[in-house]
Amino acid sequence: MPEKKNILICPLNWGLGHASRCIPIIKILNQAGHQVIIAAGGVAFSLLKNTFPENKCIRFDDYNIRYSKGRHLVRKIIFQAPKILSGIVSEHFKLKKIVREHRIDTVISDNRFGLWNKKVRTVYITHQLFIKSPKGNTFTENFLKRVHRYFIMKYDACWIPDMEGDFKLSGDLSGKHPIPGNARFIGLLSDFGEPTPGAMIEYDICAVISGPEPQRTLFQDLLLDQLRQSDKKAVVVLGLPSGNMVNTKEKKLTVYNYLPPSEIQKFFMCSEYVIARSGYSTIMDLATTGKKAILVPTPGQTEQEYLAGYLMKKKILYSTTQENFNLNEAVKNAAAYAGISLPRNKEQLKEIILSTI
Repeated sequence: MPEKKNILICPLNWGLGHASRCIPIIKILNQAGHQVIIAAGGVAFSLLKNTFPENKCIRFDDYNIRYSKGRHLVRKIIFQAPKILSGIVSEHFKLKKIVREHRIDTVISDNRFGLWNKKVRTVYITHQLFIKSPKGNTFTENFLKRVHRYFIMKYDACWIPDMEGDFKLSGDLSGKHPIPGNARFIGLLSDFGEPTPGAMIEYDICAVISGPEPQRTLFQDLLLDQLRQSDKKAVVVLGLPSGNMVNTKEKKLTVYNYLPPSEIQKFFMCSEYVIARSGYSTIMDLATTGKKAILVPTPGQTEQEYLAGYLMKKKILYSTTQENFNLNEAVKNAAAYAGISLPRNKEQLKEIILSTI
């Protein structure tokens, strides 16, 4: 029998995307009989603890970044660079203690720079090998690429959740430059099951609101206000796994604090349109369903703004800014976009994960 290992998996707490795309990885490792320990903070901790109550969960502090209410998110993060670097150093040394105490064999880090360790096998997950800067500043982008690659090469392996071949769901983020020598494409990471064809449409809109505060709440208030003034039947998931799974009904509007991926997929499939942030994990979920969507990137988050523009330019998914969001206009415009459905090879994903650890 294959050796059973103690595996630590630790996603970045930046909204729910990094945590949610770790779910299929944790399921594969659990099913293979490995001892999986989850380390996370904030809403990422709540989501994974709710999803895997039988797994040991460790509180793991984040970089404590303050996010902007305006469009200057990158600038604000740059000003916090000393605190972020301190956080990377701190998590690197904290990992050493966890490795000793829990006899860890393998560490899987989703976009956390400091979780490499020379004494155990380490894996880094990212779709963003190439980091976009505001207004496409070439000097800044080249600098960020070198910094990111420096950290990637500290790990034994890098998993890129995207497709091999010419078309990349993440566009330039993983396809603009040659990938590092320790990296490989592993296919899409989504916990959605195979879509049921011919699902009956019951809702006009399924909206999933996620991402860092305060922008998550600002978009929530904007969207709920417009839905209440419309005649559209909608279900809204607020992305708040730390709260109770509240079911609130107001005329044609149903609101949940959170739902597991299987329930979100059901609402995706029985809705005419999906409204969501253009985070990459959400885009991977959409790519498993083929649904039409309205993407609203988090203001100032260059990765989301790039992905929304990239998919809109290819006539795949419609996007609009939060500042100019108009529900009725967005629904009308989204009808002209095709959506996308991409294949997943679950057996190949399983083979890559189990052979790497």
